[in-house]
Amino acid sequence: MRFIILTILILFTAKLYAQTARSAGFHLGIPIINETLKEGRKYKPYQLLFYYNFTNLLKGKHNDLFIYLEPQLVWVHFFPKDKYDWEFGSNLGLEYHWNISGRTAITAAIGSGPHFITVHTKQQHRGFIFSDNFTAGIHQKLNNDGLNLDLKFRFRHISNLVFGKPNLGIDTWFVIAGFTKDM
Repeated sequence: MRFIILTILILFTAKLYAQTARSAGFHLGIPIINETLKEGRKYKPYQLLFYYNFTNLLKGKHNDLFIYLEPQLVWVHFFPKDKYDWEFGSNLGLEYHWNISGRTAITAAIGSGPHFITVHTKQQHRGFIFSDNFTAGIHQKLNNDGLNLDLKFRFRHISNLVFGKPNLGIDTWFVIAGFTKDM
């Protein structure tokens, strides 16, 4: 039985690797619509996002469907001004590129992953959470060396699946900009 499972895993991995169209880079996420927490403060998370897509599931087709990994370090500012807090974690997701020309694509993505937050509010328990993201944007090739510009809008919801109370979640809208490099 182990042999069968191992063989299936090797074949699946080989298929994914054969469809590789990788890129890596970084993005900055600036919050534009922030939730006001129950204690009256606005939760304003500023994101440093590292981006890596490691396979194109539609390689050879007109459009692209990437599996991506996005580790994150997030600095949380409050308004009115208060102490600062942090989030960190990583999302795994699918990103679709509708290639409208040889250099430009309209993108849509969905992702989720484990995170940790240092803030404790009346709305969300401190500690382990999940971050769920829905993103739409534009991917523009800048030159023939594989340098790309990404401009995106993202809705993000964080909560902990009732692993701790309170668990009302925190929602934020972001503008995201950054660069990737085809590998």
